[in-house]
Amino acid sequence: MTHDPLPPLRDVIARHGLRASKALGQNFILDLNLTRRIARAAAPFDACAVYEVGPGPGGLTRALLMEGATRLVAVERDSRTLPALEEIKPHGQTALK
Repeated sequence: MTHDPLPPLRDVIARHGLRASKALGQNFILDLNLTRRIARAAAPFDACAVYEVGPGPGGLTRALLMEGATRLVAVERDSRTLPALEEIKPHGQTALK
């Protein structure tokens, strides 16, 4: 399995004081093995852009990048999660591969 250079998602959520909001239909999946399985089911990502709606703190976002998504657009309505998503941005594809 490829190593995730980012801090554990559980730590990111705690550091930013995030909690899933039922009103927004949120459910933060913390298991990287599970999110990678989901991302692999959607692969391959060759020559396509991936649009992720509601990435929350970025659990699936990390997995999509690790599984080869090179063009990823994440659209998030909950501004509380934006600082957590910003942590992923500098790592991009090469750091997560």
